[in-house]
Amino acid sequence: MRNYRKIISKALWFLLVLFYFYTTYEVVEYLQRSYSRDITEDRAGDLSRQLALVRYRLEASVSSEIFQANALASYISVSPHSTPQQWLPLARDISRKAIHIRNIAVAPNDVISFVFPLAGNEKVLGLDFREKPEQWRTVQLAREQQNIFVAGPQRLLQGGEGIIARIPIFADPPFNTQYWGVCSIVLDWNRLLHDAGSDSFPTDIELAMRGVDGQGLQGAVFYGEPQVFTKPLRTETVNLVSGTWQLAIMAKPSNSWELWLRSNLVRLLGYTLSAVLFIAVILLLNAYRNARRYSYEDVLTKISNRRRAIQMLDKLQKHGSYFCILNIDLNNFKQINDTFGHVAGDAVLIEIATRLERELRGSDMVARIGGDEFLVILPRISDTNSVLAIQQKIMTQVCAPDFVWQGITLPIQMSMGSACYPVDADNIEELLHIADRAMYTDKQQHRQCEMR
Repeated sequence: MRNYRKIISKALWFLLVLFYFYTTYEVVEYLQRSYSRDITEDRAGDLSRQLALVRYRLEASVSSEIFQANALASYISVSPHSTPQQWLPLARDISRKAIHIRNIAVAPNDVISFVFPLAGNEKVLGLDFREKPEQWRTVQLAREQQNIFVAGPQRLLQGGEGIIARIPIFADPPFNTQYWGVCSIVLDWNRLLHDAGSDSFPTDIELAMRGVDGQGLQGAVFYGEPQVFTKPLRTETVNLVSGTWQLAIMAKPSNSWELWLRSNLVRLLGYTLSAVLFIAVILLLNAYRNARRYSYEDVLTKISNRRRAIQMLDKLQKHGSYFCILNIDLNNFKQINDTFGHVAGDAVLIEIATRLERELRGSDMVARIGGDEFLVILPRISDTNSVLAIQQKIMTQVCAPDFVWQGITLPIQMSMGSACYPVDADNIEELLHIADRAMYTDKQQHRQCEMR
């Protein structure tokens, strides 16, 4: 019997240990997936914003500098008999303002007779575009389209790479029947790329661009490797004056120890701890539970944070509920911090959070979504009168009582803006925007009253 009990006991311990390690395995793997997913999503978001910024900078630089140079072409168009001496001051002023312009060339009858700056560009003087088939093609396209044509990137006669904007000049605008010639602006391609941030991506991210001469998806790859476009992480389209480029990024395979360690950090820690003591499982679960709670709680005031507020708004919208929100911002909060210190400011924020939760219903949510900004979610309320009544109650019960901190009376003043779903907006982003705008209107009224 005793041996039987020992066998049963050992079997139970074995099952318990097996259950422990099985539970540990499930928890650790879940945490690893959550961690990896969050890291992947955060990184993908950062890379998307970085790529969008590169696209924006390229668009802004190319477009603005081409249109600045267009002033010279416009001047020649209205003064077709002007001379290079008259073009020189305008070209010099354009080059001073447009930092990526390498040179500006004017070609009456498609033969270059003026270039600025002249130093380093002497060899292009006298160039007849008709004798250069590739350049002649882009000049003809600009003339036929009667519009600016962006060519390149391409190798330059002067050396290096550049983008060439061909601006056709007609002596009879707006009829454009008397072709005068072409004005060409060369932009420094390498400097454009650097200033746009093309070299600021992480080392394991590869950037590529395609669309020579603005041909977009059909154009050749002119930067990076073509395989980047096979399975890109993100893509962006650069809109030019006469076409588009496409940007793409792709993660390069990496076998580095550091990358493997970072990718398996939670797994390594979890299994190491689980192998030490059974209590590690309890601590791990407790740490996980706390992490989940803290991710939805404001550290200072212990009320909900922005993440939990957005989650509740999404849930209410998903279920088709009607609700209202109040966007609350403190007035003159900076003065409290500046005068009495951030400790006093923190005390005010904690007190306001306490008062708001005390005065509202149990189903309402109060969240701190910024430094001195709070969001109140009011489920099952959709009429203006009810919202106004709640706002008045907040003003009376939250703002009116004096708050004394360490013997100092600290005034509590706030501005509020409200919005109701779906009366004012049918999506969360617009609803928050309307409430925010109403709050700033209320704040402006407070300032005007104080000035009086």
